[in-house]
Amino acid sequence: MDNQPASTADGARVVRRAVSLLREVSAARGNGATLKMLADSSGLPQPTAHRLLKVLQAEGLLERDTASRAYRLGSLLYEFGLAAVPRVDARRLCAGTLERITRAVGDTTYLNSRSGNDALCLDRREGSFEIRALPIEVGNRRPLGVGAGALAVLASLPSTEAEAVIEANAKRYRRHGLTAERIRTYVEATRARGFAITSGRIVARYRGVAIAVGNGIGGVPASLSVVAVAERLDPRRIEQVARILIREEKSLREMLAIAPAGQTESPLP
Repeated sequence: MDNQPASTADGARVVRRAVSLLREVSAARGNGATLKMLADSSGLPQPTAHRLLKVLQAEGLLERDTASRAYRLGSLLYEFGLAAVPRVDARRLCAGTLERITRAVGDTTYLNSRSGNDALCLDRREGSFEIRALPIEVGNRRPLGVGAGALAVLASLPSTEAEAVIEANAKRYRRHGLTAERIRTYVEATRARGFAITSGRIVARYRGVAIAVGNGIGGVPASLSVVAVAERLDPRRIEQVARILIREEKSLREMLAIAPAGQTESPLP
């Protein structure tokens, strides 16, 4: 970057800032995100954020609700998504694994992967228990470290890389009632235990248990997690669920190791 002309460096900085805003809008989902929310979460001055948001809106990458004045992802991103083909279809590869875990535990199972400094929910399977824990929808993203699946992914990263993520997300953690130091403590506990446990950070009544997937999926760090109402995950049952996750992660890792390059369907039933 230092050897690039000033105009090139400035252009790269603008692109990065625009992408950071798109990520924050994507993370907001639901009712969208206001200018103030986006400026605060991205660390940009409001005038800078506003200029970038206007351009993204004009290009169809964002839409703005006239009543709430909140930004949402635009139709052009959906159109881009139709043309994008993942190098590794993690959802297909892990479909059988998610289904077996869900049948075994009776609660909702999630597949998460790393996306920059975020965890992205790639897939989920709803459990058979009458009270279903559905705090996260497919496509939701949140800072790495927030929620069991995101914490397992963060803890699986090399220490220097994990620390860089924590530093980058420090301000964003505050929105979830967390601090960077608390996340560091969670990461250490997860590594010592071998799996992640979280309680009530996204929705107060839910608890989660998660395990990282070996070397990831197609080289991308990922995790398998189970989320249930708090009374379903007392300490004794947490251990039971963790054993199921460990078993299924091992089977998935073995399957991924033998899958041909470009394999898009799981060979396991």
